[in-house]
Amino acid sequence: MVPGTRRARRIVVWGDFALFAGRFDGGRRGDLPAPPLRPTGACIVMISTCSTPTMHTIKSIRRLGIILAKPTNDVPAVSGVYAFWWMAPKHELLTANRHIVLKGPGELPVDVIYEDWWPPDLPFPCLYVGKSTNLKSRLAQHIMPKTPGRLHEPIEGNKKAKPYTTACQLRWGIEHIFPHESDPLTLIRAKVGFSYRTYPPKAIAERFFEEDRLVGTWRPWFNIDSER
Repeated sequence: MVPGTRRARRIVVWGDFALFAGRFDGGRRGDLPAPPLRPTGACIVMISTCSTPTMHTIKSIRRLGIILAKPTNDVPAVSGVYAFWWMAPKHELLTANRHIVLKGPGELPVDVIYEDWWPPDLPFPCLYVGKSTNLKSRLAQHIMPKTPGRLHEPIEGNKKAKPYTTACQLRWGIEHIFPHESDPLTLIRAKVGFSYRTYPPKAIAERFFEEDRLVGTWRPWFNIDSER
């Protein structure tokens, strides 16, 4: 027995986290270290089950052309957090139209320049991070794969065009930074990747906090929007 260890009665795992619930009693070799204060009854402890997020590994990111090769994409229709990635050379982004004018407080225009904000440990630049109760349908809403051509014409002065729908952030963003691209769907299929992590349907708080954490860490361009 390892001194100072206790055994958790129940373990529930989702995403990168494990929830240990129950009394800490008994103990054997390899059991979890006891918390700083010995609990006298039932307790819950949440710990990370992996050292790095799995959504930003090369193996976890798949090109959209592969995902969309079938009549319906093969992403599961379950709850989760997801990300879009630029899988082509980074210089293509940095030489694109990185200027956008958003509405700030009081409807005043605010100039934003998309920069190379991405952490160096990312394999690709991150374009957008989101969460959904249905990853499969959310992916289709972002891309609108059955709607060819351009959906957003460039506006003078790089003002933000009104999105075609309230859910097509990825399609809108690509059409903004490539204002002369006549076939954005082909570009998206060839150069944009997708990754995701599933969560239980009722893990609303976990999805919310994970989305915010990844936006702040990965600094995706298309998550930047107007402020009120």
